[in-house]
Amino acid sequence: MGSASRAVSCLCCPCKCLACGLFSCLCSILISLLVVVGVLALILYLIFRPHMIAATVDSAALAQFDLAPNSALAYNLSVDITVRNPNKRVGLYYDDVESLALFQDQRFGYVQLQPFYQGTEESTKVSPQFHGQQVLQGDVNAANFRSQQTDGKFDVDVKLNAKLRVKVWAFKVRGPKARITCPLSIPAPGNNAGATFKPTDCKVWF
Repeated sequence: MGSASRAVSCLCCPCKCLACGLFSCLCSILISLLVVVGVLALILYLIFRPHMIAATVDSAALAQFDLAPNSALAYNLSVDITVRNPNKRVGLYYDDVESLALFQDQRFGYVQLQPFYQGTEESTKVSPQFHGQQVLQGDVNAANFRSQQTDGKFDVDVKLNAKLRVKVWAFKVRGPKARITCPLSIPAPGNNAGATFKPTDCKVWF
């Protein structure tokens, strides 16, 4: 009875039956494509096993870090960062590389760095140098500065940002933007208490 009703419906409205058939066909094609893409993605993942890049600050030194009565910060900071590509089959291009230095969430330093390429399982050292003068906002930051100065060390965040391109065999595709944050505790200039900088691992986001 149901088949007879559908046949009568198609005879009465052939356009409706055609539309239903096309919709069903498109759905089948779309589902098939999604399955194929999913299988290919799984195969590529199993082949290349992508790993997160890693970064470590090997050394950091403050030659100058002085706060004037008008809250102007005079600074001279040097940092050595090692960035590692742990992948065995994926090379990485780092474009638009920039580094920032922050004290109490306020940026006081910025440098543009040279782009670079990392082959498989390679490490690259980048050495941003920050020097200049920047006004800090708010009395709280001035109080925190004096407190840390008394303790003989400063808490400084150094960030490294870059746009990635991924190289697989001869193919290059645009990747995500890497954001590397390194929370550092750096001995104050002229600290005679024997404090030394300890290498610090950084956090990486995409």
